Amino acid sequence: HFEGDPTIYRSKEEVEEWLAKDPILRLSKHILDNDVATEKELKDIEARIVEEVEEAVRFAEESPYPKEEAAVEDVYTDIVEEVRVR
Repeated sequence: HFEGDPTIYRSKEEVEEWLAKDPILRLSKHILDNDVATEKELKDIEARIVEEVEEAVRFAEESPYPKEEAAVEDVYTDIVEEVRVR
């Protein structure tokens, strides 16, 4: 699941079969076939999505790393004493 994945564990035919089932492509086709939106409108939506993702990446890259303790914050709840003694 990364760009350098050699995908040796799946045949080319299997990959093509699943690409044909791509839900984004299928929805886009449905939208166009049913005149819900135009090709230009879909391209505009896609451009806004790309812009939003790129902004999120910039934000993440420019943000400071969290402290190590943050990795376990809000993971566990405090156990009340009545439960702890059981």
